[in-house]
Amino acid sequence: MRGAQRNISASVITALIGIVAVLIATPLIIDHVGKAAYGVWTVSMAIVIYIGIIEAGMAPAVQRYIALARGADDHAGAARVFWSTLAFYLSIGIVAALIIELLAPQIAGLFDFPGGLEKEATELLRIVGLAVPLGLAMAALANLLQGQGRFTSIAVTAALGSIGYLTAVIWLVAAGATLAQLGWTVIAQQLVLLVSRALLAAGSLRVRPGFVSGEDAIAIAGLSARLQLSVASLIINGQSDRVVTALVARPAVVAEVGIASQLAESGRLVAAAPLVPIFNRFASLQSPADHVALGRTFVSVDRLWVTATTGATLIAVAIAPSVIRGWLGGGFALAGGFAAMLIAAYGSNLLFGVRIAYLRARGSGSLEARLAVLLIALNLAFTVPLALIFGAGGVVAGTLLAYLLGAAWFTRKFRDHAPEIEERSAATFLRAALWGVLFALVGGALAALAASAIPVGWALAVVLAVTAIAWAGFLACSLSIRPTPAGVKRWRSEFADQFAARASSTTQSP
Repeated sequence: MRGAQRNISASVITALIGIVAVLIATPLIIDHVGKAAYGVWTVSMAIVIYIGIIEAGMAPAVQRYIALARGADDHAGAARVFWSTLAFYLSIGIVAALIIELLAPQIAGLFDFPGGLEKEATELLRIVGLAVPLGLAMAALANLLQGQGRFTSIAVTAALGSIGYLTAVIWLVAAGATLAQLGWTVIAQQLVLLVSRALLAAGSLRVRPGFVSGEDAIAIAGLSARLQLSVASLIINGQSDRVVTALVARPAVVAEVGIASQLAESGRLVAAAPLVPIFNRFASLQSPADHVALGRTFVSVDRLWVTATTGATLIAVAIAPSVIRGWLGGGFALAGGFAAMLIAAYGSNLLFGVRIAYLRARGSGSLEARLAVLLIALNLAFTVPLALIFGAGGVVAGTLLAYLLGAAWFTRKFRDHAPEIEERSAATFLRAALWGVLFALVGGALAALAASAIPVGWALAVVLAVTAIAWAGFLACSLSIRPTPAGVKRWRSEFADQFAARASSTTQSP
């Protein structure tokens, strides 16, 4: 259990490191180039992030097969999966970078940017396009390390990458860099991540390089294809908010949507961070002898996950506008409202995160793929018409509606795909929701007061502290934990013992 706790903690820390970098860099960039130019930055980053869809489905599939090889002590097999993935990523990344380089003027011309900003957007796209193959190569190394359960190493390299990014931002801003030249900050971050993770992975690759067999390639590709739609839908739906907004609104409004998306996506990344170690744990319990233990472990983890996610989502929705104000000051009221809606959307999706991890570990991705198709279709069906009627607000509202309907559909269909799992009582969710609403109201009021009374920057620190205290209070009440060190220690010990007993396995744990 200690290994699982360490991996989950490291995964959360990795996500938090990225958030800290965003919190520091965003106001620096906005102050330097202005809100309208930051809107151009937002759209340019969204277009490049779309390329990440290439890697979206392969990542969990590759991690699963590396984890299985590791559990079987097959180091050569794990290395073959890595080299095959790296070769595929690099070939796609180089082609994508060339396409962006050639079509940058046409891409920038799709949006109603003023003349000077359109030129900056073209140059920015050409610079950050170079980050695509670097990012995909770095992702291949990250898949290897995560498949091996080396989440602490991922956290360390994430810290180094964020330091490289922030150093580049501060240096270029001080040097009076243009919007386009700020694109080199992305290159700097990817280079630091690539080099540091390559050094950490070097010891695991001291075997002759090779590629997986045709049969294994088909198996990995099959699982990747099923998962591709699911992970890609998060990218498509998230980045589409920015792109569609750019087609119907001014760059300054696009900037507010971008800020809201950054905050909501950062929260989603932190909340979802434990799912990778949980997935690895489920993947290690795939032998027939472990199936009963797997089901019991799932029930325990899923109950805790639903409770914690429900409270976190409700509290975050209430506090989001205060976070924006404490972070960037006045003048970003739209971003606060947009962030609250996007957090509600992503939170509804995260509620069944452990269930998706369970299905992935079993190698079953059909339900997840169907959900992805549904989310993309619903997002387009709601976002486009609402954008034409209500502008940027319609874009975000359409995303919220799509995710809420998708969550209801998945909850109903999961039972058919995992009949061996005992259905969760609705009382668990209701209890968590009631406590969540209470702490959201109190926390939201205190956060709003702090954001209005304390200077920018300091206010953010206070608002985040209020958020943490509200969530801790929610967990103590909803899980019946006494708010004392002894009470917390006793609860952790009981849960650890339960997890260890129900998850005992002859297969090596990640």
